[in-house]
Amino acid sequence: MNSFEHRREAESQIARLIHTYLYRLDEGDLEAVADFFDEATWHITSELAMRGKAEKLAWLREHTPTHDAHLGPQHLIGNILIDVSDDGHRATSVSYFLVSQLTEGSAVHLAARGRYVDGFVLHNSRWRFTERHVHIDRH
Repeated sequence: MNSFEHRREAESQIARLIHTYLYRLDEGDLEAVADFFDEATWHITSELAMRGKAEKLAWLREHTPTHDAHLGPQHLIGNILIDVSDDGHRATSVSYFLVSQLTEGSAVHLAARGRYVDGFVLHNSRWRFTERHVHIDRH
């Protein structure tokens, strides 16, 4: 990678990709969510990995709760740590996530928490996911 500025620009673009994915998920746009991982491997658990848009979309349709603009799940992400390779064409990240949902009486329910471990590649001047490992915290 040529400079500090190039690395910062890559980090900014990757963070925007991660955030955009979550906005689309919370909006219930499952087609767009599957598009983010069209050429990536998505590891939902250590035993379950999906490849290709059709497989991901089928899983999302089966497992994603009905979205409501006011009550549906809301994904919050933080502590995003992005490492860009020296050549500037690959990157990895780790981040924490929380999924909340409003319940009766406007109480907030913590539906899930965990971390994402992601891989990225720069392709045609655009960052894309190459893989995602989802680690959900359990009791």
